Parts: sequence; structure tokens; C-alpha cells
Amino acid sequence: MIRYLRSFYWVGLIGLLMAVAVLALSGCGSSAPRQEGPAEDADLERFNRAGRQAFDKGQLRQAANFYRRALDRAYVRDDSAAILDAQYNLAVCLMNLQSYEEALAVVQRAHTEMTLTGHGRSFDFLLLEATILHRRGDPDEAWKITDQILSASTQASSVIMGRTHFLRGLIAGEQGDMDQLRAAIAALGQPKELQLRADRQELVGRLAMAEQNWDAAIGAFDAAAKLRREALDYRGMVRALVWGGDASDKAERIREAATYYLRAGRSAFLQDQFDDDAQKWLNRAVQLANTAGEDQIIQEARSFLRQIEALTATTPKGSGKKATPAE
Repeated sequence: MIRYLRSFYWVGLIGLLMAVAVLALSGCGSSAPRQEGPAEDADLERFNRAGRQAFDKGQLRQAANFYRRALDRAYVRDDSAAILDAQYNLAVCLMNLQSYEEALAVVQRAHTEMTLTGHGRSFDFLLLEATILHRRGDPDEAWKITDQILSASTQASSVIMGRTHFLRGLIAGEQGDMDQLRAAIAALGQPKELQLRADRQELVGRLAMAEQNWDAAIGAFDAAAKLRREALDYRGMVRALVWGGDASDKAERIREAATYYLRAGRSAFLQDQFDDDAQKWLNRAVQLANTAGEDQIIQEARSFLRQIEALTATTPKGSGKKATPAE
């Protein structure tokens, strides 16, 4: 759900002047170079940059390893802002790798760091913790944390508030509480941010699914997928495509459903999510395309399924290569 990475350290670096050598003529001599701002830590900068690049490419295990190294370097520096930055980014990677216990442990260490250094509450860390708990299957605990965030609405940013309402809408929809789902949609309002607009469309689609309004659901999920694509949130886009496939299947628009599942499966596969979800969605595309007599969809889906089978055959057991959750 959380697509952006936190950037305490990078924000701190933006705007710093580079060290310059100023020649103050004094007779035949000159003064030593004078530094206008704190020196950058090249190792920390390199690890953070490499982590972000790996994350953007969907290489989550590599990204996590780079953020671990960034965290170690931040401890060497005794730089609390850099420590929290690396912990947040590492926890996001671990969450998307389904390593929920480890992700929660990292978040707890971040809470300890904030207590030790007097940073106070961080709403983005609270929202991240709630999201991890939700994905782990603890909706009640996740809901309690969202209550904490909403109770301090004057302190949390509008983006954090919006994403909190989105998470509550997801939980409400999964629990069949349509009143709370409608409340979450209303609370989101008409946001300007791409991600929040996509969040709202997804919740609208889920409400329409619950009301068996398949056409409205398909339209909402299609809009959500387009917005997430624009925001470069490809994991969220895949989730919306899968929901679009489900709604199309319910509406007996078989060819359309097969196309949605094909699009979701191939994107998930190329995001390194091949182990479970991509294969499941591609197989579903083949099944539906068989029913609809759509040979081109069958051929396209099977070409990706063959790639998955080849990778599965060459990936050693215990290598840790796992599918990333669609949600």
C-alpha cells in the first residue's frame, strides 16, 4: 500500500552547499579550503541511492540488503535521522517481501530510537506499522493504530491522513462493514494527489463489488490501475488489475477478465513476483481465454508461464525467492 520511501537523510542533504576552497590572499599565501556545510558521508549516500534504485526496479531483496548497510553506516555516524530513514525504508522492503515479523521488529527499533533521541511520535511509522499488521492478518490491531493517527489529525499530514482512511477502508471491506467502507470513501473526499485518488477509486470499486454493481466496479478498478501506473506504483496497479479481472468475471465479461489477469500476471512476474501470484493469475487468464476462445491471450499467458517454470526449475530451494504480495 505504501509506495513512497521515507527520506529523512536525503532531505537533510538537499540544499547543502558543496565545500569550496576560498583563497583569501594575504601577501603571498592563502587560507585553507573552507567547508560551507557538513561533509557528506559517501558510503551512506551510496547505500541509500543503490537501495532506492533496486526498490524502483522491484529488486526488493537487494534493496533490503542495501538499506541494512545504510542502517549500519548510520549507526557508525550516530546519526539519528539517517537511522530512522534506513529503518523505514528497510521495513517497507521487508513488508513487501512478506517478512512481516522482521518488518515489525525494525519498526519497533525505530520507535525505540525515537524515544531515545526525543523525536516524538512519527505518524508515517505508525501508518507503516498498521499496514504491516493488516497484511500479516491482524486487522483489529491495525485498526487500533489507525485510531491513534486519526485522533491526532491536526498533527498528521493530509497524505498520512488520507492513506490512513484508505487502510481503514480496506479493513472495513474485508470485514464486510459497508458503513465503515463508505465512511472511509467520504473521508478521502476528492484528493489531488495521484496515490490518494487511486486509493479512493479502489475503495469505490470494492464498495461496488460488495453491492454487485459489476460495471461500476470495473470502471473504478480500471481508473485506479491507470492512476497507480501514473504514480509509478506498479504493485498497487497489479492489485487493481486483479480486482478488475474479478469484477469482469462476475459480470461474465470473460474476454475482458482474461485480459485483466494476463496484464496483472505478466507485470507481477516482471516485478519478481513469479513464485505464486503471477502464476496463479496467468493460469486464470488461460482458463478464461479458453472459455472465450481467445487464442492470442492463451499464447501470451503461456509464454510467461513457460518463463516462470524455467525460473522455478533453476531457483534452488531455500534461496528465499518469494512472491511479493499484491496488496
